[in-house]
Amino acid sequence: METEERRKLPRKYLMAFSSVYEASTGKLLGYLSDLNISGLMIIGKESLEFEQELDLHLDLPEMPNRNETYLRVKARVARSQPDLDPRLFNIGFAFLDLAKEKEALVEAMINTYEFRRDPAE
Repeated sequence: METEERRKLPRKYLMAFSSVYEASTGKLLGYLSDLNISGLMIIGKESLEFEQELDLHLDLPEMPNRNETYLRVKARVARSQPDLDPRLFNIGFAFLDLAKEKEALVEAMINTYEFRRDPAE
């Protein structure tokens, strides 16, 4: 059975993988695998509870003309399902109230590190 695609914005697969932590505990949740202005997806070793709200801390790679080393954002678990590798999970988060300055940082990260796909693909 196919699942309905609910994403409204195109997925951006990143060339730079950032660690993603639960901000209050410092627990590593996984590694960033895709990002758009509405949310992100990580690949992690543990499933997370659907609808759970977390404060996320993302380590940021170097970006031209940006000095930020991390992004902290509140997000809700939108999905958590097994990856093709059964030892891992794909965990999707929806951002909650992303402030304009953080939105600009997310856009800078997407523009700097997204894969450049061949339009013929």
